[in-house]
Amino acid sequence: MSKRNKAKQKTNLRREEEAISSLFAHKLHAIFQTRYHEFRKNSCKSKDKGGDRKTSQQIDRVKKTSEKSLHNIKNELKILIAYYGIGTPHIPLKNQPELSRAQISLIDLDFDGIYFTPCNEDLSESYRAYKNNAEKYETTPIYKISDYDLNKAPFWAEMKKFNSFRYMYRPICAQLAKINYPPEKLDQLGYIDMLDAISRHNREHPEHRMPSQRTRFLKMFSACYGEEFISKMSLLGKEKIARDFLTYIHYLDKPGRQCPQEVRYTANLFNVHHVKNRKHANELDDYSKVNDFSNLALCSAFPHHKVLHSPAEIDLNPNIVFFGGFLNEFQITRDPEKERLYQQGMLKKPNFNRR
Repeated sequence: MSKRNKAKQKTNLRREEEAISSLFAHKLHAIFQTRYHEFRKNSCKSKDKGGDRKTSQQIDRVKKTSEKSLHNIKNELKILIAYYGIGTPHIPLKNQPELSRAQISLIDLDFDGIYFTPCNEDLSESYRAYKNNAEKYETTPIYKISDYDLNKAPFWAEMKKFNSFRYMYRPICAQLAKINYPPEKLDQLGYIDMLDAISRHNREHPEHRMPSQRTRFLKMFSACYGEEFISKMSLLGKEKIARDFLTYIHYLDKPGRQCPQEVRYTANLFNVHHVKNRKHANELDDYSKVNDFSNLALCSAFPHHKVLHSPAEIDLNPNIVFFGGFLNEFQITRDPEKERLYQQGMLKKPNFNRR
């Protein structure tokens, strides 16, 4: 094929993708516009709030999508999603055990990281007493990190299932040693106590803070699929956006180096999506696997990521690791072998940061 024909083919693909994306965006906007009017109708001002109550005629002045049209739009979106092989509507499994609040918290913190300090009132009496004593008085350390066996802490069995928390074994023990928490009282150590220990470690050692699966996934994506990502985005005429986003990823988890202001905008253009939604982690054989790389994918924010959650929740095709377009030419297929090599440290990490 001649260069001219290749260029023409690329242009046609780009135009087709733009047309499809516009179609999805238009249908989503019709749904959101209806929801917006419903919200406005239910929250209009009343006289006792300092304003005149708006009439239904005033609120409905802008034409909104009818219930029948809304139903048809939702069905059309489901058909389009199936046609392009993006995924399938999620069908909840019946009789699945409910996740506890602590398990849900573990999933969220493993994915997002810990950026808060637990309230003192939520700590166990035993842990809080030793922590407060260490803050008030100078104490001489009497325990070593090796004196602690976190397997004796009741909730550690659940925590260590997650990649992010496993890295925190020694830091937790180090924080316990700093406050002279007795190793024989590990059976009284609670989940929130360990979160507090991690939080204190993060503040003291920001360069070694607890990693988040979201950041670890983006680092992996950059290393394994960065070049292909640039290639796919270039087909869409968005090479600069791709390179800026890879630069943004480069600066993640580097507290001593500030991400350049001119590339931060890309953080809002992409989302990390769970193939199996976090809230359905109980449908997996092991709920702790919900944040594994194999269950994560990078998506363009709108309309691509939005359509996976509205109007119906879609289970993304697990073979897709980058959903940048509705056509296959703008998607990246997952390569489990390359990801395995990356996790074993056997894959050379390309440097896309040119700053």
